[in-house]
Amino acid sequence: MAIDYSRWKDIEISDDEDDTHPNIDTPSLFRWRHKARLERMAEMKEEKEKVEGGKKEVLSRVQEIEEKLSNTNLDEKERIKLELERDNIRKQEEEYLRKEKELADKERLAPWNIDTIGKETWSRTIVNKVVFEDIDSTIVFHHYPSPSPTPQL
Repeated sequence: MAIDYSRWKDIEISDDEDDTHPNIDTPSLFRWRHKARLERMAEMKEEKEKVEGGKKEVLSRVQEIEEKLSNTNLDEKERIKLELERDNIRKQEEEYLRKEKELADKERLAPWNIDTIGKETWSRTIVNKVVFEDIDSTIVFHHYPSPSPTPQL
């Protein structure tokens, strides 16, 4: 059974100095790459927020029109006008859904970097103490992973 390494081919995590030219300042290049990565991520976040905001606005407008259409006191011209507006807004809603799907695909296909390669699902910190046991007049102590100093006997 062959191993598929294609999942790791687009990872942008490399601080290998061999890929830089000797005349290029390596720390400057790394700073430039970091800045470019942060700008790309900010741009994606801004675009996502813009689409979500537009989608919310369209959905609230559709709901408002539906409430007006449920009113039985509307004359025929007003009802037709509201139905046309509702149809136009439904088209806008479909456009926002398409953009949302495109963004999800773009995010899924984007190369991994140090910020996107993993997510912390839960975090737990435990501080262990030194535990002393008295066994047959001999003091035995257990030192657990916390880096506390050993007691003087």
